[in-house]
Amino acid sequence: MKRRARLEPGKLLVRRTELKRGDCQMKRTPLRSVSAKRAAENRRRREMKNELWPDGIRPRCVVPWCAHLADDIHEPLTRARGGPIDHPDNSEPCCRDHNGELTREPEWGYRYDLLIHSYDQRPLAQQAADRRAKLAAWAPREAA
Repeated sequence: MKRRARLEPGKLLVRRTELKRGDCQMKRTPLRSVSAKRAAENRRRREMKNELWPDGIRPRCVVPWCAHLADDIHEPLTRARGGPIDHPDNSEPCCRDHNGELTREPEWGYRYDLLIHSYDQRPLAQQAADRRAKLAAWAPREAA
């Protein structure tokens, strides 16, 4: 809509027409806590978790020097870096403490391929195989 008259400095704006108001009450629709797309992704992630670790049996944390049981699933190639959260090769069991620590991107996370850079173009299966080989070769004297 184009203005017909110029705005004058210091002059108040005046409404010339009334606002249109409907006779019916406004329908209030609550916001979804999760989008339909994210809900489907979370459903696939739960199914993948149940296939990898059936019967609710929790594996040990993937961090070699940790003896705790896993609480979370850690994604080495994060969603922000273009990684899928529902792919078995991009999922490792992790205790809550180490999952939080890996979020802060420590150097040892990259050393053991528990964190993957977005520019790493290896397929997820190759990254997972390399990660498992590095974790299997870990020696206690390397603990950070």
